[in-house]
Amino acid sequence: MSESKLPLTEDAVKREQLSDDFANLREDFSKFSEECAFLFDAFAAITREPECITEHTSEGIRHLCFWLKYQVIGYREKIEETQECWRVLNRKK
Repeated sequence: MSESKLPLTEDAVKREQLSDDFANLREDFSKFSEECAFLFDAFAAITREPECITEHTSEGIRHLCFWLKYQVIGYREKIEETQECWRVLNRKK
């Protein structure tokens, strides 16, 4: 006797997708955190030897700070969007 699977409800599909989204977001943020730790160590090392801060170094730091700012904004938006989807889905219960 074969076991038949019932089709997933629309909410079940959405929950599964949200679960995947959360897992992917966590993995992406974990990688981002590792990159930040490396950059912060590099910034700290540069400040111990201020004479090594050339115009190119300064421009690189400015560029990385700009990049970091917008990465954080992006993560905040993704988290808020995913949370709102989760809230909407849970209100349907």
